[in-house]
Amino acid sequence: MTHEAGVERRGVHGRLSPVGAARATARTKRLGDALKRRREELELSLEEVAARLGISAYTYATWERTPGRQWSEDTLCALIDALELNDQQGGRLLRLAVDRDAPPVRYDSFGGETPVRPSGPVPPSRPSRRPAPSVPAAPVPPPVPVRPPEPRPPSRPEAPSDPETLAYLRDYASMMDAVPLPSVLFDRHWDVAHTNPAFDALFRGIGPHPTATPDRNFLRFVLFHPDARTVLGEHETSWCLPLMAQLAAALDKHGDDDVLQAIRDDIADDPIMDAAYRCGLPHWMSAVGALAIHHDGAVRPVSHPDPRWGHTRCRIIDETPTTLRDKEYTRMTLVLQENQSSAVPGVRRGKSHLRAVSGG
Repeated sequence: MTHEAGVERRGVHGRLSPVGAARATARTKRLGDALKRRREELELSLEEVAARLGISAYTYATWERTPGRQWSEDTLCALIDALELNDQQGGRLLRLAVDRDAPPVRYDSFGGETPVRPSGPVPPSRPSRRPAPSVPAAPVPPPVPVRPPEPRPPSRPEAPSDPETLAYLRDYASMMDAVPLPSVLFDRHWDVAHTNPAFDALFRGIGPHPTATPDRNFLRFVLFHPDARTVLGEHETSWCLPLMAQLAAALDKHGDDDVLQAIRDDIADDPIMDAAYRCGLPHWMSAVGALAIHHDGAVRPVSHPDPRWGHTRCRIIDETPTTLRDKEYTRMTLVLQENQSSAVPGVRRGKSHLRAVSGG
């Protein structure tokens, strides 16, 4: 589960496999639902959107029920304008609509790909004779090419405009920096607002990625970065499944959130991850219980690049104060279990340190 985009593989006869057909049907439904939801957000009727597109209301209603599988680039651009979509929303529409009718591909025994040609006679490359039009045809301007949006790193959470809140966050970041254990602050989209030096040291060996670095979006890093498993031990069961469960809970609460929906769409683009989300996740939750999805108190394996730590385990502590929780921030600290022969400078251990807890 380390790829951010998958491929709908087709069978040897050019037909979609059952998994590919199911994914295509689900993608079509999400596209139709997105069109309808956006129209209702704008409080527009079917007739009003159809008028903006220059089509009949019946035709547009059909688009919402069964989106076209061969929409042209001009049609997609017209939809983006008619529904007043911003860049992010338009990019999501394009992701749902493009590459839905890729030519059939046959896979040989060595993994090579060969386009499948039609079984009937191949038409000539150009007509042998083209009848002249009875009237001169009006010049048609060439279509403006539309490039699919390139992946963009998630935007940092916007800084609050309230000076008092901003000052609080700055002081809170300074306090995090003084903690010798890895600690990260992120918002409800898992977009990272602040990491301390110990957190950066834990993930210092992670390579670049357009959308999924640990200091940009922690959920995307766990799910999509190919290097995540080098630091996060038992990657699928201890990290991916709990965070997928949290994403599912967030979508139940904020189903119209475009950022969360974009992460769900990227999961759906990978057949293995999509199967894990739709089928494996419910079975896992029924086996381990709902409490297993929460950060606080969970003990999970990690591999620290510093040999003083090496392969160890950490307890996740959620220590988010009310001030930040009200703004939908979460602070997560990883309390690393040190080896017997090593110690973290500045951190006292032993019975005296736990006297208030043990009563000794």
